[in-house]
Amino acid sequence: MSRSPVVVSVVRPDTRAEFERLWLLGQVESGASGDAAARYAADGRLTSALLRPEVHVLVARRDRKAVGYAILTDQSLGLVQSPDLAIDQIFVPREERRRGIARHLLAAAVVLAERSGIERVVSNVPAANREANRFYARLGFAPATTRRVTSTSSLRRRALGGADVSPFESVLRRRRVIRTVRPTRSA
Repeated sequence: MSRSPVVVSVVRPDTRAEFERLWLLGQVESGASGDAAARYAADGRLTSALLRPEVHVLVARRDRKAVGYAILTDQSLGLVQSPDLAIDQIFVPREERRRGIARHLLAAAVVLAERSGIERVVSNVPAANREANRFYARLGFAPATTRRVTSTSSLRRRALGGADVSPFESVLRRRRVIRTVRPTRSA
């Protein structure tokens, strides 16, 4: 018995709610709080992100049911003239995996890239996600860079040694150090 074909299309205003339900599932499966993801969608930030001109959202359907999505962005790194098409997210629910849905989404991404004159497709895959890394490697993706992330406050502390701290903050820090060094008085 053959499976129904997978049809991939761009998310339109009339299919946004269907995509949003699948996106919420994807966020929960990736470890995010369902409440936080729902708030993000409810307060309009998801819709706002989808309306940016460099963002492309594809949804895959089988038997008219949404079974996967890909969020893609046009990106130029630094002074590079030609943009890349970046796969920001690709998601297929667990029960639908290993049925070629992600490959259909990527095939549609290639068509989108070629129509836009984009020659490279990139994906940021967490190093610990072995399954995803193997999937992309089988499709010809090669490691090109290591992306490291830190908070601005951590970078400030480590790179500047706290040099840009206000005088008030400097006094507070010294007081905290003195309190930890001085023995407490007993009455």
